[in-house]
Amino acid sequence: MNLIYKVSIFLLGIVSLPQTIISQEQTKKQNILFISIDDFRPKISSYGETKMITPNIDKLASEGLQFNNAYTNIAVCGASRASLMTGIRPSLNRFNDFSTRAHVDTPKAISLNQIFKDNGYETISYGKIYHHSDDFQQHWSEKDKGQIQSDFQDPKSIERVNNAEKGEYGNKNLTYEYPDVDDYAYNDGKITKKAVNKLKLLKETNQPFFMAVGYVSPHLPFIQPKKYWDMYDHDSIQLADNSYQPENSPFIAIEAQHNSAELRKNYLDIPAQGKLDDDLARNLIHGYYASVSYMDALIGELIKELDDLGLRDNTTIILWSDHGYFLGEHGFWCKHSTFHEAVKIPFIMSSPGYAKNQITDSFTELVDVYPTLCELANITPPTYIHGKSLTPVLKNPSIQLKDEIYTRYKQGEAVIDANYSYTEFYRGKTYVGNMMYDMKNDLKQNIDISKTPANAKLVKMYSQKLKVMRNFFKKKLRFSIELYISKSRWQHTFLFRCA
Repeated sequence: MNLIYKVSIFLLGIVSLPQTIISQEQTKKQNILFISIDDFRPKISSYGETKMITPNIDKLASEGLQFNNAYTNIAVCGASRASLMTGIRPSLNRFNDFSTRAHVDTPKAISLNQIFKDNGYETISYGKIYHHSDDFQQHWSEKDKGQIQSDFQDPKSIERVNNAEKGEYGNKNLTYEYPDVDDYAYNDGKITKKAVNKLKLLKETNQPFFMAVGYVSPHLPFIQPKKYWDMYDHDSIQLADNSYQPENSPFIAIEAQHNSAELRKNYLDIPAQGKLDDDLARNLIHGYYASVSYMDALIGELIKELDDLGLRDNTTIILWSDHGYFLGEHGFWCKHSTFHEAVKIPFIMSSPGYAKNQITDSFTELVDVYPTLCELANITPPTYIHGKSLTPVLKNPSIQLKDEIYTRYKQGEAVIDANYSYTEFYRGKTYVGNMMYDMKNDLKQNIDISKTPANAKLVKMYSQKLKVMRNFFKKKLRFSIELYISKSRWQHTFLFRCA
């Protein structure tokens, strides 16, 4: 082997080294404010609806790019967050329910917080980022205890919960409360104050930061100060106009896949089955709206502090939800489905030098977050992750980065594009049914058209798309991760010895 060839190989190794190994020059790097919201559906003014009052999120949308076709890869907290934080898609055997821990399902994956920490960032986690507080916790420079959403403030609420019957996870909770307390009484308020104070400290340092602030509101129970409940006229709150099973839909999509168990098993005064009466449904919707407005006010305070400190010009703000939420549509409450309400999410990015006051119809998935933030921070992401960087869309919102997205929940796996939403259901490897909806003419998904003879070719085409994705999952992800790590370790050792 001649000398020129040896030098070429050496230089190639340097160029291809992952950024987790190479320390970057201490130049001014892009900060990240990473705002997570639980159970948040995109039914706000910036998305074309006026039922919920969210002036601060609407303002953020006007200051950046709003993604109108953003979707979760799975409609349940633990799995969705594990997927986003690793950049790896859920599958039947990976990231598939609320109990998911990324460090268990993919122990050798390089988490989003790890790759930023390894690249010189101070990584901070307040509130609910991962579903479980112990998930990849060693890769945060600073973190709190994680999610809290049952810190009732009304003495009557506390007494009733303490004396309540047992649910799946302890005493059953109330579904809502609205005592006359200040914004900092609840944990979401406390983490906001903590994040504001932390920003003041970060202002004084030269170290770039990745600050993750995770709001549990509007997750059940719907708890918030009274002033947010009073923002809404109770009698004017509209119930879902399609609180019925979609026409022609299969049994597994309704009763078997989704029975609103989260609500029915863990909360007081909720019937075990059957339709909720109108008064109860209206109270739940009222509580949800009020929780959203409370969360919006806290986010406004956080972003205002970022602006006041002069940090905005060097900070990317990303706002996302782990999944959507049902408020009585098809008789459903909560999420746990591949229906539109469960899988479509709000997603907004405001980044210096990129699109402002614009929207995009480009299809986006939560697995795209990992490579996007890495590119904005000039960090090379791992080669095995599944998403695509959204920076081309941030530069030109009119482009379509991808034509479709893939999502799932337990037995169901779905492909969604501008025209149709198609889901197949399996028990293990056994096919048990499907459903398809026309997303141009039936956005509320009231009529399943999968059994219409004229749609046979369409069904076959979308089924093939899912088959391709299923075959993709058969690839040995574990092997890909281990190969990446092994290569990284070899390159690091080689350079060290040559130094």
